[in-house]
Amino acid sequence: MSADGRSEPLLVRSQSSRDGPNRSTIGRVPSGFEVSGATMQMLYDTRTVHPLDRYDYYQAASGTEPAPVAVDGRAPGRLLAVMSTARIGDLELEHVTWSADAQLVTRRTQRFIQARDPECYRVFLSADGVMIGEQEGRPVPLRAGDMALFDLSSPCDCTHGTEPTRMRAVMLSIPRSQVPVPRAAVRPLTSTHVPRALPGRSLLAQFLLGLDPTLPAPDPALEDVLRESVTGLIRVWLGLPSGISPRTRQTLWIAHLGNLIRRRLGDPGLDVEQLARAANLSPRSVHLLFRGSGLTPMRLVKQLRLNECHRSLLDPATAGTPIKDLIAAHGYLRPDQFARDFRQQFGVSASQVRARPTR
Repeated sequence: MSADGRSEPLLVRSQSSRDGPNRSTIGRVPSGFEVSGATMQMLYDTRTVHPLDRYDYYQAASGTEPAPVAVDGRAPGRLLAVMSTARIGDLELEHVTWSADAQLVTRRTQRFIQARDPECYRVFLSADGVMIGEQEGRPVPLRAGDMALFDLSSPCDCTHGTEPTRMRAVMLSIPRSQVPVPRAAVRPLTSTHVPRALPGRSLLAQFLLGLDPTLPAPDPALEDVLRESVTGLIRVWLGLPSGISPRTRQTLWIAHLGNLIRRRLGDPGLDVEQLARAANLSPRSVHLLFRGSGLTPMRLVKQLRLNECHRSLLDPATAGTPIKDLIAAHGYLRPDQFARDFRQQFGVSASQVRARPTR
């Protein structure tokens, strides 16, 4: 079962295109899947300061967010606030974790908008906990799995309660100039739930929820895919044509599978059956998702393993770890096989990579 409720992934293959009739409408997966993305950058983490200083630290740090906000409320005795960010071309990805024993409100006021206005729409996706967003006088409660749209150029309040569960959320911001829909038409959609039945909504949600801020950020090659996903959702939501294309669906699915693989690279027995169970798909569906992409599921596993080994070889923190132990941590149990695969992918040996001076 796919995330959009289909028994098999939707892959359209015989529609006409500008290249001629009966050509596949699914393009190749971006070559960037073969290159590791940059690690998400920590913007702030209240755990890095003394508990008595955390509220002041959070108030100051919230003003450095991509869309700055003010924090109102009495100082809590317990506060956790963590935000990581990553740029994906013109898009901004933010991952936030929040918990406190007192209610706080973050306010994006007109003063903050005038000081820094990214002129973006923000897709807010809740992973855990509860938060209430409010824009244009419309409060919208956001619980696990809920998605909402906000306009960062308009005032907005977000109320964080004292729920025992930590609030975790992923936010994706896209410039309004890249959404080919009049702002006045989008305004009624802001601060409302994105309908769960909207085609493509759950596919984008599962990809965003699968991101881990401690792992590499999404590949820059996904910029066009994420842009089309957001603009497609808005257009379909408004009853307009041109939603999310089959090619974009395929790329998002493979990116989601890549997230699942990265979490399991240490398992040398990782195979298509395990990956299918983790994705709630059949093994046949997993193979179908890769058709026409230039990849296979196990080739993607190998590429990601090699990329993580390459990253670890350049990491000063693992400089003292023997190469055989390092590659075993990423699922390679045979050094001879690793050596062949590594040289084939990077053109040099692992020892040569480790010998390179780090900047």
